[in-house]
Amino acid sequence: MDTYLKTLSQKKYAWMEEATAASNAPAASVPATTSQQPSGSIHTTTSSSDTSNKAIERPTDNAADESTSNKSKKRARSKEPSDQLTSGAAADPEADGTNVSQPLFRYTTFPIKGYTILPVRNIASNFMRSEITQVRGCAAGDNALCPNPDEEWQDTIIIHPGSRHLRIGLSSEAYPVTVPHVLARRVRAGAKTASRSDDMDLDSETKALALKEMRNELAWRMKNAKRRTVPNADAQVTSFNSTVPKETIPDHNDPYRVEWIHKAEQERDVYVGDMAFRLPLDGKNDAYRLFYPWKHGSLNRQDYTSIQAILGDLETIWTDAIHTSLGIEDKSMERYNCVLVIPDIIEPDFITHLVDMLLKEMKFKAVIVQEAAACATYGAGTSSACVVDIGAQTTSIVCVDEGVPFVQSKKLIHVGGDDITRVFASFLRENQFPYRDMDLARFYDWSLAEDLKERWCTMNESEISIQVYDFFVRAPEQHTLKYQCKVYDEAFLSPLCLVYPTILDPMPEPENAYIATGIMDEAPDDNVVNDTDGNVKQNVYGHYPIDIAIAQSIQAAANLSEERLKRLFTNVIIVGGGGKISNFDRVLEDRLLSTVIASTNKIENVEVLPAPRELDPQILVWKGASVLCKLDVAREMWIGPVEWNEVGERLLRDRSMLL
Repeated sequence: MDTYLKTLSQKKYAWMEEATAASNAPAASVPATTSQQPSGSIHTTTSSSDTSNKAIERPTDNAADESTSNKSKKRARSKEPSDQLTSGAAADPEADGTNVSQPLFRYTTFPIKGYTILPVRNIASNFMRSEITQVRGCAAGDNALCPNPDEEWQDTIIIHPGSRHLRIGLSSEAYPVTVPHVLARRVRAGAKTASRSDDMDLDSETKALALKEMRNELAWRMKNAKRRTVPNADAQVTSFNSTVPKETIPDHNDPYRVEWIHKAEQERDVYVGDMAFRLPLDGKNDAYRLFYPWKHGSLNRQDYTSIQAILGDLETIWTDAIHTSLGIEDKSMERYNCVLVIPDIIEPDFITHLVDMLLKEMKFKAVIVQEAAACATYGAGTSSACVVDIGAQTTSIVCVDEGVPFVQSKKLIHVGGDDITRVFASFLRENQFPYRDMDLARFYDWSLAEDLKERWCTMNESEISIQVYDFFVRAPEQHTLKYQCKVYDEAFLSPLCLVYPTILDPMPEPENAYIATGIMDEAPDDNVVNDTDGNVKQNVYGHYPIDIAIAQSIQAAANLSEERLKRLFTNVIIVGGGGKISNFDRVLEDRLLSTVIASTNKIENVEVLPAPRELDPQILVWKGASVLCKLDVAREMWIGPVEWNEVGERLLRDRSMLL
């Protein structure tokens, strides 16, 4: 057997010996003092000690070996050039200093006998980090890119975009400015405006079953809190709401009336932010249409036809917010630095387009790009946590341990604060809501439903009783109307849609999936697809229970580490505006403790941490980004326009931390 393997090995490398002999044949005619190399050849410089170690010693006292070598040389000379494996000649210094041409393996990636191939995948990149890098621009940490210390951080702008709101402000300020992330653009006459009804139907069998489970959970919590339910509460609420009268308030008596922009005053083609919500749009023959360039936690590809149109609207909104809300009058941002907070799950191409817009179009001096989860930990003052970002349309879940986000723990589910608003409005209609004409497709009715959700919804069992509330309806071309309304259990049931998402209208699964490197633990087979490069394509979830998603994310980050699993279960941070419901954190703790993952691993304590220093959870990520840019490590993270034009997206890997 050993003889057979030896013979097979000799045959396998016979052609390599021939190629080596052919390349070494002209070496005898080259004088030892020759130092000239052919043009186009690849040459390396080595020390004499390294060269002597790499030299291939061949025995000369054995006649049999010499005859074998001569025969192989003759066979190599007799071959045609087309049959040779070499496509060029490369110079390699031998032990005696002679430049010997050797084969140039252009397409070879496997090891060749006698030639060492450098394992480039194990080499850490040092590109654009040192002063000797032969690329125009500033190296990492150059003072030309960093903010001016004399300005005391008044020349650094923090931008945190969202689906509904944009939070922007100077790093020197304590709180950001929140503006609607929307613009209204004039449409040509006769163009059809895309309209979609946000109303929900609760009559299906699946939704009826989900509603029954939600009511059972409310009854169980009321019993544990030793609270009695109100008998015949639905009849009392319906009877009152169907007969309550309305009251008309003249405009001069309403201190919160809206100054609508009437048709005679509509001179601009584009209105941005709050000005867009002052247009009297009712969805019928409107001269303007509302555009949201940021949707479902990423760039809005559903309502736009090109990436250039999305970036153009983003630039318009951000520039207007900088000039109007921040009071910066400079037309160019060449004196200002920018910190951009991006979602935890976003396509890499979108990041490149956003940096292009900030550096080339808005002309910032330098930019830092950082993920929202890492910024949330900076703002909360903790190094290890499970960050749950409940936004308007999506919920992002990422586990961070010692400041490092786990890629395999990232999850994006399509449930958020807007779903709570739709469910709450549907419950109000079921109970004969006094404002019969409410249509969530109209932005002023949607704003009304959002305001009622924030003021009425609660998950505190002591507040679940028949309550009477007042609310005001401010519609264009009408006087302000005052209504009274009774509310019972819908104030508690509406936020439970995050736990029981089957009550929501079904949505199509997103076509474009996020590609991440790593392997998810215990992920369903239909949500993980391996591509040709060996990466893992993780689909973004649709309607998915938030408690199960958090437990699965923690389990994936723990990676069979019991100590890390318990630490993450006791450090859950809720950020974003979707989770601003009274006592929602206590309900989420109970739901996490009852999951199968927590029960299997014998988790006895689950804790949802409140925002530090009584900060608003909506601005916690922005506050963390403001802290990040003031750290010493941020000096090497600034990306300037010159080196960005030269290198491009490679700088994101070399200078952005944990991106």
